[in-house]
Amino acid sequence: MSWPTINLVLYIFAFSVGSMTLCLGILFHLRKSYDWTKYYLIFQIAITFLLLIFGLRNFTGVMTGELSPAFNLITLLMLYLAIAFLVYFIPYFTTWVIAHPWRNPYKTVFLILGICFIGLTVLGTILGFLFLIRLFMSLIFFGVFIFCLGVILKNLRSIKDQGVRMICSAILILSVIMVPVIVIDLFISFESLSTIPIYYFWISLIILVYLFTYFRSIPESAKVAIDEKKIEEYRITGREREIILLIQKGFISKEIAQALDISTSTVNNHISNIYGKTHVSSRIDLLNELTC
Repeated sequence: MSWPTINLVLYIFAFSVGSMTLCLGILFHLRKSYDWTKYYLIFQIAITFLLLIFGLRNFTGVMTGELSPAFNLITLLMLYLAIAFLVYFIPYFTTWVIAHPWRNPYKTVFLILGICFIGLTVLGTILGFLFLIRLFMSLIFFGVFIFCLGVILKNLRSIKDQGVRMICSAILILSVIMVPVIVIDLFISFESLSTIPIYYFWISLIILVYLFTYFRSIPESAKVAIDEKKIEEYRITGREREIILLIQKGFISKEIAQALDISTSTVNNHISNIYGKTHVSSRIDLLNELTC
């Protein structure tokens, strides 16, 4: 089996895992409706789109032995426009992950970098993607990417969602291993990267495991209504019942506090009291106990 064929198989395999992750991500967003999930979906769609373009280029090359000039130009332009989008979007997405406002001077700086990347793409299309042009394009993208990884690392402990914090930690470790290899690969085979699908596959797999674990932990769908007899039996107060209903909707303590206009510590105290009354130790056990 030739190397282009092996490379194509890597892209197909990575695209399949990424597509499954994207589908579960959409379901997760529809169920949880967190602000950050819609930005993650845009990010995942953009990366998957990039992989599809690379895969199409490799597929055409393997099947025909030669890419047509028109197809080559169209896929290259689509590819670099998608990367230019990521130059602006990755920092934007990063601010959502660490719960910081997206504001100047960062908005302006990354917008200018994205425009510069598009300018280099146009220049490369006219003059050919010479080493110097490829170098500047790589510096822009990987400079932005590494900067964002550094920001996430600096603010990792402040990420309140344990699942998101776990994903960020795993991606940081993976990036430390893979990014130097990708940079080397970039200058060896600029238009036929073999490390990109490997990196994308592992990132998608990390997120896929998180999403699969979440959906697996959802209580049985047959139990959807709160059993009012048990509410009365366990002497659940009106405020505690409101909290139970929000827990049933998948709200975390912070979201419950915002919905009821009380502090997070007050919510946690109510939840602790509910656990004590119902003799359970987790939200899943609580819903299984109180629903019918």
